[in-house]
Amino acid sequence: MPFDGLHDFCSLIERDLDPGAEMLHFLQQEVPTATHVDPWQVEAIMSDAQTVALLVCRQAGKSCILATRGVRELKRGGTIICVAPAERQTREITRKVQAYLRATDLVVERATQTEIECSNGGRFIAVPASGATIRGYTADLLLVDEMAYLLGTNGGEDVVVSILPMLRDNGQTFYASTPAGKNNLFASLFLEPKDNVHRIKVPGTSIPRLASRVERLRSQLSATRFRQEVMCEFLSDGLSYFDLSAIENATSMENAICPRF
Repeated sequence: MPFDGLHDFCSLIERDLDPGAEMLHFLQQEVPTATHVDPWQVEAIMSDAQTVALLVCRQAGKSCILATRGVRELKRGGTIICVAPAERQTREITRKVQAYLRATDLVVERATQTEIECSNGGRFIAVPASGATIRGYTADLLLVDEMAYLLGTNGGEDVVVSILPMLRDNGQTFYASTPAGKNNLFASLFLEPKDNVHRIKVPGTSIPRLASRVERLRSQLSATRFRQEVMCEFLSDGLSYFDLSAIENATSMENAICPRF
């Protein structure tokens, strides 16, 4: 019927004008039952800040943001460098980008588990976080997944130092992670805020669709782990069973529950 073609045309126009509608169309390639994207996701994909930092709980959709931004840049013919702590994570984000590309009219000329090349010149390159292996590129967009877990000195700073010079002057950087303690570069973006950084914090309790998952984790995790993994709080070194502030209060002459005499 002629109206079928009109519907498809109107849907295409909507996706071109509304980044949220476009992202939903991408998500439906993986989850056909998806009906909406979260407000924080729309805020992130529409941000024009040079640096965007996403402090997001697990399973909330931060990798969907990175993949969406990657596809949007591919449509412009740009080069995207995606860095993650492990090769498994680089393959996963590449797989997601490949799925989203099926919702576009881009022609993929070459694709591997970690690289995608499109007919318009766009390139997506995902690599493990090693300064020795990610030098030599020029990028329009940098994506750093699970930044708080980057290995190396100074909490991943050496990795970031190696990739930032690759970014074009008008390029954009996205950092995304759950927290992993206070002693890393990702934590400093929030604990020591700098200008020109668009910060978005998304605890699990702020996402209605995660309500049942949040309650299950609340009942199964320690209070400290729940605060870190779900509430996105920066606690001690990210590995200790007890938060350092709890230990300090317990042993303090003034604050201990059972003070020493």
